[in-house]
Amino acid sequence: MKWCFLVNQAPFAIEFFGKLARQAKKEGDEYIIVINSKIAEYNKKKHFPKDAKAFSEVDWCIENYQKNQKEFQDLSWKEFFPEFDRYNRLKVYDFSFCNSVEIVAQSYQFANYIFQKEKPDVIVGEPSTSVFNEIFSFFSKKYQATYLGLMTSRINGRIDVYDLGYTCSQYKKSFNELNSTSMSKEERELAKDFIQNFISHKKLPSYMDYQNQRIKLGEIGRIKGYIKREKEMMRHYLKYFSKRRHFRPFDYNSEFLINYIFRYPREALKNRFRVLSQRNIFDSLSDNDKFFVYPLHLQPEASTAVRAMYFCDQINTIKNIAFSLPFPCKLYVKEHPSAIGTKPGYFYKKIKEIPNTVLVPPYESVENLIKKSQGVVTLTSTIGMEAVLAGKPVYALGDVFYDYHPLCKKVNSFEELKQKIKEDIVNGTVVKDLENINIRFITSYFRNTISGNIVAASSKNDTNNYKAIYKDIKRLFFGDRR
Repeated sequence: MKWCFLVNQAPFAIEFFGKLARQAKKEGDEYIIVINSKIAEYNKKKHFPKDAKAFSEVDWCIENYQKNQKEFQDLSWKEFFPEFDRYNRLKVYDFSFCNSVEIVAQSYQFANYIFQKEKPDVIVGEPSTSVFNEIFSFFSKKYQATYLGLMTSRINGRIDVYDLGYTCSQYKKSFNELNSTSMSKEERELAKDFIQNFISHKKLPSYMDYQNQRIKLGEIGRIKGYIKREKEMMRHYLKYFSKRRHFRPFDYNSEFLINYIFRYPREALKNRFRVLSQRNIFDSLSDNDKFFVYPLHLQPEASTAVRAMYFCDQINTIKNIAFSLPFPCKLYVKEHPSAIGTKPGYFYKKIKEIPNTVLVPPYESVENLIKKSQGVVTLTSTIGMEAVLAGKPVYALGDVFYDYHPLCKKVNSFEELKQKIKEDIVNGTVVKDLENINIRFITSYFRNTISGNIVAASSKNDTNNYKAIYKDIKRLFFGDRR
């Protein structure tokens, strides 16, 4: 088997991929690494063996890019949107038509070359978060390779591995096959404990703990941490600057990082002033309201740009949701704790202008909101998963991995949202034997994750068993039962 690891500036993941690559080599497999920017090459290539066969998109484009070759087959602008959404919001790159076409054409030609020359069987990266990942995923389908996106699981000590973009193909299959006799006592107890702790927030997934630690640091603490990290990166920036004239036409990722060095402290201070000025912007809640919950997303983020692109204009989405609700229901719009200070005042003002919206403070109890609500309308928020486990209906406008739970309904338009809510009010949403459904749901999820911790790969005390991780991936996706 031949592995292809996608390397970018993502924290933690590339360190993990490097150790997984070493294990693949020990098992007798081939592997290559492909790198999307020079700064990622300088900073992240060191995590792979020195003899790793590496391909730099920038270097390849300098030598081989055909500027007049503009064939994109079935690609659409949708694959480009995550890049536009992320960088355009920060105003550090010019996304003119010509620049945008060049970005896609460069990655397209490079990825096509990799697949034609190296013929990888499996691509390992993050779940699609950028045009780089999206194009490699696109070519994986064309050349019948498997694209695996790895991310930290909602279950502590586990790793999610997605083979279908936003989910794992095995989740729903396992859920449908499971019954009370096919689950062990240990699996049932584990599922019960997870559900109780997840709904009550007594034990949060590790990625939420990381978010909470960043919140506790405050803007000043985050600026100090940023300055420390950038000092460590300075030698890579200087190395890039020495040949910037050659790299620049083919390396917008490094250009973004260079430009963002000076912008981040200003953005952080702006966020600090926003926090102070927006203290009283949130509404008080009433015990008499009949309402649905909409959890705001932190943006820019792949959860909206990739998995809910057509709804990621949240002001417009909130307005349309609010006016799709049965009269006189309200829409409780809850801010994300990590997003405090990241949105301008007019964003909240536009939401508060809608007559049936209530702007909920970020630290309001999610458990209590769900319990009192009629249901949750979401793009891709994990609050939707909390709600279905608590027995509440969820209407997902985006692509969510928990969509196979009977209480989750995928909706593709606001008219469909209106109709589904209406049907649920008429027919009811009570699910028989919810406890056993939830246990099957969590067990099907757990069985198709793998034991491990992506963040641990960056620590001195890495407890991951990479041989077991390698074998679990082979077992789940390639039928290797050895």
